[in-house]
Amino acid sequence: MKSYMKIIICVLVVLNIFLSANAQKINCLDCHENLIAGTAHDKLVSCGDCHRDIVNEDHAEKKANPVDCSKCHAALATQVSKDVHHTLVNLPEEKSPDCKSCHGTHKIKNISKINNKEKEFCAGCHKTKILGSPYHTNNNLSDGCLKCHKNLDFKKLLSGSVHADMSCPNCHSYVVKNLSDHQEKPKDVPLADCYLCHSSIAAEHRESIHGISLAEGINEAAQCWDCHGSHNILKVNSDSSMVYAKNLITTCGKCHDNPEFIKKHSFAVKQPGKMYSQSVHGKLVESGKMKAATCVTCHGSHDIKNRVQPGSKIASINVPATCAECHKEITEEYKKSIHWIAVKKGVRESPSCNDCHSEHSIHAINTLDKREEIKKIQENTCLQCHQNLLLSERYGMSGKSAGNYQDSYHGLASSRGDKKAALCIDCHGVHKILPKDYAESTINKNNVVVTCGKCHKDATEVFAKSYSHVSKEDNSAKYIEDIVGTIYFWLIVVVIGWMAIHNLLILIHELRKRYKKSKDEIRIPRFTTNELIQHTFLLLSFIVLAISGFQLKYPDSLLGRGLYTLGFDESVRQWVHRCSALVMIALSVYHVIYLILTSRGRDVLKGLLPNFRDLRQLINNMLYYMHLKKKHPDFDNYNYIEKMEYWALIWGTIIMGITGFVLWFPTIVGNWAPVWFIKVSEIVHFYEAILATLV
Repeated sequence: MKSYMKIIICVLVVLNIFLSANAQKINCLDCHENLIAGTAHDKLVSCGDCHRDIVNEDHAEKKANPVDCSKCHAALATQVSKDVHHTLVNLPEEKSPDCKSCHGTHKIKNISKINNKEKEFCAGCHKTKILGSPYHTNNNLSDGCLKCHKNLDFKKLLSGSVHADMSCPNCHSYVVKNLSDHQEKPKDVPLADCYLCHSSIAAEHRESIHGISLAEGINEAAQCWDCHGSHNILKVNSDSSMVYAKNLITTCGKCHDNPEFIKKHSFAVKQPGKMYSQSVHGKLVESGKMKAATCVTCHGSHDIKNRVQPGSKIASINVPATCAECHKEITEEYKKSIHWIAVKKGVRESPSCNDCHSEHSIHAINTLDKREEIKKIQENTCLQCHQNLLLSERYGMSGKSAGNYQDSYHGLASSRGDKKAALCIDCHGVHKILPKDYAESTINKNNVVVTCGKCHKDATEVFAKSYSHVSKEDNSAKYIEDIVGTIYFWLIVVVIGWMAIHNLLILIHELRKRYKKSKDEIRIPRFTTNELIQHTFLLLSFIVLAISGFQLKYPDSLLGRGLYTLGFDESVRQWVHRCSALVMIALSVYHVIYLILTSRGRDVLKGLLPNFRDLRQLINNMLYYMHLKKKHPDFDNYNYIEKMEYWALIWGTIIMGITGFVLWFPTIVGNWAPVWFIKVSEIVHFYEAILATLV
């Protein structure tokens, strides 16, 4: 067969010489040296056989047309048009090698005299990988492979692939060189050689976590065909491709969502694909928005690296740049924050994008439930770090800030589902978070009034300063707050302790007395109908105030959860509390009018005024119940116990009314009140409520 081919080629060459003898009227050697002397073409062809367009001296000014080697080498030209170089997906035509790229122009060597043909012709481009089979014969070997490999219809798989025109040896070069023993699966060589054509991608893959793992002997690490497929490789933008955006979850999940694989290789993140599918990015991709972030957007395609590898896209220092591919403006804002400043300094606890938003289970915050999503981020990120005592101690932060926020009205109301209550971001900003010492900080002394004014339109400087998390240690506000808190603590202990002892003694005596008392005892009513109605409204309003107040302070208690289940969210609770307060205040005003304008009221007021006899009666009464005195003391119309409770009620109503209105309308304090006034009002309101409820 080869002899016949040589004869045909010689006949064609002689015919070409004969046909072109009369065409070319010039002698090339008059101007040019014999460039083909000693080459494969010497004695076989003349200049005019290749340069058929040159017939006269005009070619000195005009460029010669490209030489068409196929005029003589038609069979080889057909093979070249379908070879691996011309069927690569991303290799443009002008970069594909032609006859001259490998063989040269005039100094063409005789193939039979070259021992290492692969090195001679391929090494100019392929520095590390050389084609494993004779270049012009690749297509002829595929049919031979299919004689044995019948278990799959490889022709059908390849027909729709980007490698449809390629032959088996193009990829399986090892087999071509080891036909005799290739039945055994090679252990130290790749099943297929993608690096030959995709050398630049191969270089990236070698430096990736997958490539490094393969080099270390972890053969389960991802190779080309694990992600792209083997014989049915499709274009990346094909919706059936394994690396198409919608299919990446399944492709990557084959390993990264496999529990056994995760356990074997100790993956830090468990089943990231499943988490991603429920994220905002995953849902966007599933809905057809292919520009949303996928695995390769954040991790890269071939250059995938773990967190600690140099150049990793998911390292804390590089995550903002990765996110900036889609969220440029937000990233620029974040890069002005104290968090980013700390990240750049190597503070590993300082949050980067994924520390707040998570890696794979990122949820949208621009939804109808935006405030609810922000609240989740606050609870899962802001509070987790800022109430961590270890971090507070290590970096000199106030460990009480987060706790004080949670105990404040803003924090308590937010936990009760109030969408309007201030969250961390409302005061500190979202991404450009800065300490108050920075001039651009939203809580800087020059900006804090504007910050508070977003919700409280009439905010003043005093009001704004009153709502810091923790008063400065050297500030008079802190001193006053501590004094008030201490006074109320001991007041509650002393008052409730004394009342418990006092009333317990009386209770024991009365139980004994009533056990012996006749059932025909005469009872005399002491209150008028009007006074009974006043007492009823006072009782009901106080109970509602106590329940609704403690529901705010202790939302996770059995009472708090029960009321919330019944529909008492923060919006309902706050108005129930305020309306009850208005009822009590209105009743108090009416009671004052009743005491002044009615004769009955004036008699009641006169009888309730304390005097020195009350002290003697208290001492004698206690001695009587302790069995240290035989005669029970005689009381006036109202005894010392009733007087104490009455005036304690008056005191409590005034205190709770004033502090309650300050907390309801905090901006009314204007700039006339001291900085500690609002916070002390909050302390007093809480402790007074405890005292009154216990009483």
